[in-house]
Amino acid sequence: MNWVLVHKSKTDQPATGGYSDWKQQIASECFFQCVYCAIHESQFGGTINYHIDHFRPYSKFESLANDILNLFYACPICNRFKSDDWPGEPHLDQVSYPDPSKIDYNTLFDFDDRFNLLGLYVSARYIINRLFLNRGQLIFERRETSLRSKGNELIKEIKSLVDQLAVIDTDDAFSILNQIDSIKNNLLGLEEYRRKIRPYEVIDIRKK
Repeated sequence: MNWVLVHKSKTDQPATGGYSDWKQQIASECFFQCVYCAIHESQFGGTINYHIDHFRPYSKFESLANDILNLFYACPICNRFKSDDWPGEPHLDQVSYPDPSKIDYNTLFDFDDRFNLLGLYVSARYIINRLFLNRGQLIFERRETSLRSKGNELIKEIKSLVDQLAVIDTDDAFSILNQIDSIKNNLLGLEEYRRKIRPYEVIDIRKK
């Protein structure tokens, strides 16, 4: 899971309609993923289940309701938790929401060995808590991403070892076959671990 800096420009302001008509454009600008938790729409039933987020809330900034610079793509859970919350203008060292078009969210966080997000700034710690960014579903997705990466590395190792088999003598071949067998077992272990992780329970997506 990776966040992507959203590129916004006033020149992209649609000439007609309102924010509810611009969902496709906003989804594309945000790379079809939630700007806050980085979950892709394909993991949440597609665009029909995603929301348009008013970064500065409509209830407090009515004049920005149809300002393309204020509109982002958000999953329904993050959008629900954020709601019309607005503790202050974006500032990394204060309680606030960093602007996804000005701050790369990848720079806001670190991870612990259990795939929990750790905020590196006051604002990052605030949104982790407010948007519940360590809910079970997100921890599962981070683990999945890590497992897929490790699996791909192991597959590359196997391909390299198989290539070596074609140009070495018989004694060395047995050693390489043993290495391949070990890698295969590691891959099976990763797959078994993946099966044991449930995406999320209902309680995991509710604020505790």
